[in-house]
Amino acid sequence: MNRKKIFALLLALVMMLGIVAACGNGEKDEDALHKEGRQDADGKAEIALITDVGTIDDKSFNQGSWEGVVQYAIENDKTFKYFQPTEKSDAAYINSINLAVEGGAKVIVTPGFLFENPIYIVQDQFPDVYFILIDGYPHAGDFVPDISDNVIGILYAEEESGYLAGYAAVKEGYRDLGFMGGMAVPAVVRFGYGYLQGADDAAGELGLQAGDVNVKYTYVGNFDSSPENESMAASWYQEGTEVIFACGGAVGNSVMKAAEKADT
Repeated sequence: MNRKKIFALLLALVMMLGIVAACGNGEKDEDALHKEGRQDADGKAEIALITDVGTIDDKSFNQGSWEGVVQYAIENDKTFKYFQPTEKSDAAYINSINLAVEGGAKVIVTPGFLFENPIYIVQDQFPDVYFILIDGYPHAGDFVPDISDNVIGILYAEEESGYLAGYAAVKEGYRDLGFMGGMAVPAVVRFGYGYLQGADDAAGELGLQAGDVNVKYTYVGNFDSSPENESMAASWYQEGTEVIFACGGAVGNSVMKAAEKADT
């Protein structure tokens, strides 16, 4: 297959991932394919997704990205599979990338900023492999983009989504808000700052005074669904917080559990 055709197919996959990863997709075409993927007779796959240690049913970036891969691969009759690293480390991510390449991958999808440095390291080692980095771009730890021709980074205007969330919350009558971010990385920070700006603008339009809208704001330091994150969210609800904007992958699952128990 020539490079122009590969690139055209790659663009189609990028568009699919951008839509599904951002919005999610609850429909399952075939349960077995969603759980196991589809390989050729030698166990090889043309498209590989590498999770950030999370699972493909995490109701977050991993799941949305995997569902995009599944949908694209089914529609275009491609082989595909996923790899779940053993730990959150550059070494583990790079090991999974190596396994994917050894397994025949021509396109590797990596969801999340944790892959920025690993992709920076491997992008020139595998010039014939295309990498799709969702919510990030390769860099050497200095946040200065260093993107090779075989890498496509999908970035979102997180501040706009955050703005709409904060604006809508205040317009709907909520006055005690919360923002619970994962780690203070650029994408999460943009969500949070947008949330604050949206809430502030809505308050101004409604003629509210300083102190009429209160916001609890924190970064929990991880992207996990954990008892600790749920406990923090529960304490906020008990203290009067009416709505929490969770921005941190599986952190949202913890917040939703706390909200259900608080009947918020």
